[in-house]
Amino acid sequence: MFNLSYQTLRRDREEYNPKTGVIKANTVYYENYGCASNKSDMEIMLGILGNNGYSITQDPKIASIIIVNTCAVKQITEDKIFEKLHKMKNHSKPIIITGCLPKINLQRIADSHLDHCSLLDPASIDKIDDIVNKCLQERGQNIIFSNRPPNKPSLPKRRLNRYIEILQISEGCQGKCSYCCTRFARGKLHCFPPKTILKQIQKAIAENSVEIQLTAQDTASYNYRGYNLSNLLRDISALKGDFKVRIGMMNPDTVFKLLDEIIDVYENDKIYKFLHVPIQSGSNKILKLMKRRNTVYDFLSIVNIFRSHFPTISIATDIIVGFPSETQEDFEETLSLIKLVRPDVINISKYAPRPGTEASKMKQLDSRIVASRSRILSKHVEHIIKTQHMKMLGSYEEVYPIERTSTGTLFGRTHNYKKTFIQDVVPMGKKIRVKIIGAHQRRLDCKVLDHEVLQNP
Repeated sequence: MFNLSYQTLRRDREEYNPKTGVIKANTVYYENYGCASNKSDMEIMLGILGNNGYSITQDPKIASIIIVNTCAVKQITEDKIFEKLHKMKNHSKPIIITGCLPKINLQRIADSHLDHCSLLDPASIDKIDDIVNKCLQERGQNIIFSNRPPNKPSLPKRRLNRYIEILQISEGCQGKCSYCCTRFARGKLHCFPPKTILKQIQKAIAENSVEIQLTAQDTASYNYRGYNLSNLLRDISALKGDFKVRIGMMNPDTVFKLLDEIIDVYENDKIYKFLHVPIQSGSNKILKLMKRRNTVYDFLSIVNIFRSHFPTISIATDIIVGFPSETQEDFEETLSLIKLVRPDVINISKYAPRPGTEASKMKQLDSRIVASRSRILSKHVEHIIKTQHMKMLGSYEEVYPIERTSTGTLFGRTHNYKKTFIQDVVPMGKKIRVKIIGAHQRRLDCKVLDHEVLQNP
């Protein structure tokens, strides 16, 4: 979850003169943390600022203002962000804290002597230009919170990766999970109109995006006046162009209601065979305390049905270890479930109480027990994921090289959304045919086979 991104969006090379120290236009330095929805919000804020004449720099020393788009879903992430915010005070620049933190832990911001920082919540990202202008005109704290998000798919945006369109289809959720603080920041479910979603995807395809990431707190809960996720996916799949769609997280209780429809949509070749369904615990007792609206049986049924239709589908899930009152028996049930299902991606979180949540008032487990269980589960998970990756050895795939690592290596995604490293020199964003020749904990290696693509990028 702790993810840092930088981007340079300068209008021309002459904006900053290092000899004179003159900055011709207001410049913004930003850091982004968190999930795909947060990244999408950051892209929108950059788009709005860019349209209003702001230049983006990756050097905070020459910036006029600093934006930190925060995540606070986990305690460990929040702690790292506060550490970063305190270091940024040394730059003596106005700081705007955006993202989930302002609404999740406003009290900690106040107690941490960050009263010089201005605050903007996720529902107010369309007002980023307003708050930046205020901060540049007058020092002091500015706060903009809104009760209802703007129509985000209709807003300007500047993609952090030109080949990947990250698109929020809804904001907030219907759940009341006892451990979750994200709902305090994102609010109740608000679905964006399909017309603007489809229009933005068409625009992205025209601008050479080849991967469309649909994101939300729960994509399966999308329902705009009776037009649900399966309707949206059918219309997206019908769009002209060469692209793939990655469907974001779906809660078991909501996807279960749409199971037949979603299975039918997944048959389309434009849909990545990837399913992210968080279970959180293998114990029905713990799931009830978590106020999850599903059982272990529901989760197993979803996984089994998807795998019966798509044998190579990648299953991703989330596990919270050490939830209050979790016994050794409850933990063993979680271990057994993971061994039975053998997911391809398993996100493990050590439980830590979050402000304002019901679970934070429950009797907490000893942190040593939580850490021990996390280590045990992680050890099993490493073996399971490596084994799942090895099943891909020798298979042939068509992938789009869409991202370049810090070392210059390209990677794309297989039909089931596994990360594939590409050692050959190939054009970005163009489909290539490869053979999987290596399997590791976090990636696959491949050999490029289709050289016709190389000759005609």
